[in-house]
Amino acid sequence: MEKLVSNEEIEARALELVKVIKDSDDYKEYLELKEKIKSNKEIIELIDKIKNLQKTYVKSAYLDSNVKQELDNKLEILNSIPLYKEYLSKEKKINSIMSNIKEGLNVIFEDILNK
Repeated sequence: MEKLVSNEEIEARALELVKVIKDSDDYKEYLELKEKIKSNKEIIELIDKIKNLQKTYVKSAYLDSNVKQELDNKLEILNSIPLYKEYLSKEKKINSIMSNIKEGLNVIFEDILNK
């Protein structure tokens, strides 16, 4: 596999950033919640049911109101489960952190290239 970065120091710093992220409490909590979700049979079955309902609803060209109602009901149930709500909240936080890092690096790189 070809390296994305040829400069060893830059690659080392990038790996340091990855380590900082992976060592953060938020990321560790996110992984713990993800594992709890995976081992929760009720949540997994509900997610599977929602995925199947979504497929059915798409196949109906978004016209089957009965499927839409059932889908909405299942989503409401899923989103009311405290473990799932906590997982979504932590996932949103992690995604926000990643987005901020990406945007920050883009600004830095644009600045470097435009000097």
